[in-house]
Amino acid sequence: MILEAVVIVLREVLEAALLIALLLLVSHETKVGLRWLVPAFLVGLTGALLYAWQIAWVSEQFDYAGQEILNALLQGLIFASICGLFVAMRAAGVHRSVIATCMGIPIALALAREVSEIFLYLQAFLSTETMAGPAMTGALIGAVTGMSTGVLIYHLLGWMDQRQRDVVVPVLLAVVVAGILTQAVSLLEQVDRIPYSPPLWDTSGWLPENSLLGQLLYALLGYEATPSRWHAIVYVATLLVLFMSYRLPVSTSRSPQIYASEAS
Repeated sequence: MILEAVVIVLREVLEAALLIALLLLVSHETKVGLRWLVPAFLVGLTGALLYAWQIAWVSEQFDYAGQEILNALLQGLIFASICGLFVAMRAAGVHRSVIATCMGIPIALALAREVSEIFLYLQAFLSTETMAGPAMTGALIGAVTGMSTGVLIYHLLGWMDQRQRDVVVPVLLAVVVAGILTQAVSLLEQVDRIPYSPPLWDTSGWLPENSLLGQLLYALLGYEATPSRWHAIVYVATLLVLFMSYRLPVSTSRSPQIYASEAS
């Protein structure tokens, strides 16, 4: 039970930790500051508590597909926010509050979803004295490991040359978001909101999704052992849209970094 709790909580925490680490690097590069981070955390954790509290009501909506549809909606909003962030980073004269908002929204949404999943998972064991201790221990190990991984990635990328970071950070952010959005495809397939499509391949024989590595890749890349054509279409389309958003032509060569320094 400890190992299962470690893997499940690690998967949830790692996805949010990666998103936070990458957006903190973007915040540093654009000189936006960190004032947006505390409100994002507060909104996200409050949303997680409300989501977990009302999970029964949410699940009953849309013919008992409410939880899957809401999670898919949250993931879609994360994608939309990152698209807005990429456009704002390239646009001329964008106020820093716009960039801060585009970074705060995905963090709040990711925390609301991931932390509520952890609450719901642990709630099933808290009423059983013999299971509560091992589950909480495993959850703590998974949470610490996930957060430590996010801190490590932040510092590793921070040590890069700025030119390398300007390429690597947006690419990693796009890959993480593409993985998040393909998770929405899986959720919508489960409730028949997306037509069934046979798997394009099956790698479950040598890398099962429920293995430790499979769960980590799920969090990092949205790994699916048996992806359908919808997974492939959404993944590739997400990367293309984010690339176009980041490379959107602007009317002048001014960047948010220059704007920020002029404003200060």
